[in-house]
Amino acid sequence: MNVSLFNRRKLALRALQAGFALSALLLSLPSIAAENETELHYSVYVGGLYLGGIDARVSQSDNQYKIVSTAATNEAFNWAINWIAEGETEGLIGLDKFFPRQHQHKSTWNSNVRVVTLDYAKSGTVSVQKTGSRPESPEKYTPVDPASLTNSIDPMTAILAVTKRLEEGEDCNVKLPIFDGHRRYDAILTEKPTQVFKPSRYSVFEGAAIGCKIDIVRKGGFLADPTYERKPGQELVVWAGSPVDGGKIVPVRMQVETPFGAMELHLDSYRDGSYQLVKSDAK
Repeated sequence: MNVSLFNRRKLALRALQAGFALSALLLSLPSIAAENETELHYSVYVGGLYLGGIDARVSQSDNQYKIVSTAATNEAFNWAINWIAEGETEGLIGLDKFFPRQHQHKSTWNSNVRVVTLDYAKSGTVSVQKTGSRPESPEKYTPVDPASLTNSIDPMTAILAVTKRLEEGEDCNVKLPIFDGHRRYDAILTEKPTQVFKPSRYSVFEGAAIGCKIDIVRKGGFLADPTYERKPGQELVVWAGSPVDGGKIVPVRMQVETPFGAMELHLDSYRDGSYQLVKSDAK
């Protein structure tokens, strides 16, 4: 295979992985009645090309929560790249805070399967178990300080941290300490002015949405020699709004520039109780 083409595909796939992680980070779902569920589906495009899809299901009762997400590449790429990522977090709710108890992430790249499980103690410490994981070469990846993991949260619990702010009418200006099993980073969110989105063939959403700009501060576990860096001024923004009157607020769009053109994530299916919106050509 042409090396340049292979590298381009790898970068495109990393764009989908970023979309999955960020959608998990910013699923702005208010409190759900006991045992109710909200289901979402997103499609990811790079330079107008359909790259893959993301499913998310969130359930929450008075004292516990569960979040399940699945991301997969477009089947048209299976001859070259077949990637599926599944994430699941379970935790407890108390004193208006969310405490993860376990987070698991399973990724399948062609025939290679990797599983990361994070277990959280009441003290805030985090234990990590990995199966079929990437080699943690200090020459290839920056080191992770074990002390930095204490009181960190998984990307899915970060969903509920943002949710709480939105429920209370606060803005999305917040810093979240996150560890996904490989990478330890701070996600710094900054609110952008409200934007009105017109009807689109890509999305079930139209109307006003709040923007949250995301900056990632790398603490450890990242490539020591990154193959791509966002240029100054290339903002990564997730927009959140309610697809129906009186419905729950969810991320409706994400956008960022890449070497291959704009990467966009669009909400094309939404179900919350009796509310359901599905695009006829949803992927």
